[in-house]
Amino acid sequence: MDETSFIEYLDVKKAIDDRSLNSSVWHALVATMPKATRDHPWQVLELGAGIGSMIQRLIEWDFLHFACYIALDASPTFLSEASNRLGHWATHNGLGVQADKSGLSISDASHEIQIQFVAQEAQQWLSAKERFEQFDLVIAHAFLDLVHLETTLPLLLKGLRNEGLFYFTLNFDGLTVFEPPLEESLDEQIICLYHRTMEERLAGNQPSAGAYSGRRLMRVLHQAGGDLLRAGASDWVIHAVQGKYPSGEDRFLRFLLQMVEESLSERSEIEATKFRYWLEQRHRQIDQGQLSLIVHQLDLLGRRISG
Repeated sequence: MDETSFIEYLDVKKAIDDRSLNSSVWHALVATMPKATRDHPWQVLELGAGIGSMIQRLIEWDFLHFACYIALDASPTFLSEASNRLGHWATHNGLGVQADKSGLSISDASHEIQIQFVAQEAQQWLSAKERFEQFDLVIAHAFLDLVHLETTLPLLLKGLRNEGLFYFTLNFDGLTVFEPPLEESLDEQIICLYHRTMEERLAGNQPSAGAYSGRRLMRVLHQAGGDLLRAGASDWVIHAVQGKYPSGEDRFLRFLLQMVEESLSERSEIEATKFRYWLEQRHRQIDQGQLSLIVHQLDLLGRRISG
């Protein structure tokens, strides 16, 4: 999927993520974070910030008021889109906006949020010693499956100040279900191969967290220097209502089918004619308002271990 299409995918995904984030984990974050003030703003880092959906969400949900926020992403295109989208959204909602080459300021009587957009690979950026013990909150949303956890997670947690919090959300955990089934053996083969492509994905020359990033995070967290405070499921569950999908969700399903197609188009393990048939039938089910999707994910909240 090219960057333009992926921006459209991220745009559609925001509303689905909004309702899927685990409410127990979210409320624990709200309750645990110390109060920020204009004189003492939070220092926040987000990895894989994309088009700025998390920043918008945190303001919309009345959580982010006074902060210096670093939005880190490897794609300059995504960050440029984030700056434009957040600027337009804030202006539309009556917030003051000032922009410069590297960032954006969003403010009013109850907000002062300085956002710096940094286009760089996460591990390279985190490795600099001046990042250590800098942040009150580190966020990674639908991102940690792309990195080598044993290398990246300790660096990420070192970036937290003592007792600083991490909020790791939508970590895929090995379950993708399309309903209703077509042919059980064919469905199983395609999904298993799709998950295998995630397992085979590399972060540099090391394996990424892959298709089981949620449980792998829980497994390595303490050793990396983190203390888990709350965890819960943040599953995507998408279905039509009276034959029609809520706004944009049919587009989301088509984007996901495109990802499956692109991931498996060169795989010799599956017969091309059977794969085309499967894709055509799934798209037809969307046309008819019949396709549902379940994807299992985990949200984690915790803090850096003292000492």
